[in-house]
Amino acid sequence: MSIPILIDGVRRGTLEMRREGAYLRFEARCALLPGLRRLYVRGGGKSACLGVMQPEGGALVLRRRLSRAERSGFPDPIEYAGFDEPQRAAPPEREERRAESPARREGELMITEDGTRYLALPCALRRSVPGLRLREIGGKRYLLFRC
Repeated sequence: MSIPILIDGVRRGTLEMRREGAYLRFEARCALLPGLRRLYVRGGGKSACLGVMQPEGGALVLRRRLSRAERSGFPDPIEYAGFDEPQRAAPPEREERRAESPARREGELMITEDGTRYLALPCALRRSVPGLRLREIGGKRYLLFRC
């Protein structure tokens, strides 16, 4: 089966497909063009990249042998092939937001020790608890949480 390779809407080459047992062999050939060119197959509103064309004997050539599983995302039937990447929807514009500092309650402090920032909350413990970071700041006891 022969499928046209279209460049700017004009037929510039062919993509041959033939069955080889459980595989499908693709052989594409078109005019030599500068730069790397990815060949996409299209049909039925779907598109899939077949591979990168390589220069050979004054033309761009691509040979691939794909199983049914490898072709699972391919359009069926393939209507044509081309180089330009399919148009993708533009990502939604993100609203730039600056992280607002949360409202602090009275008595809360932000401190830095050894280059690490901590939130210091006033606390009144009845007994000491192992593993807690406690500091006395300005005559008050504070519990520290790393930020």
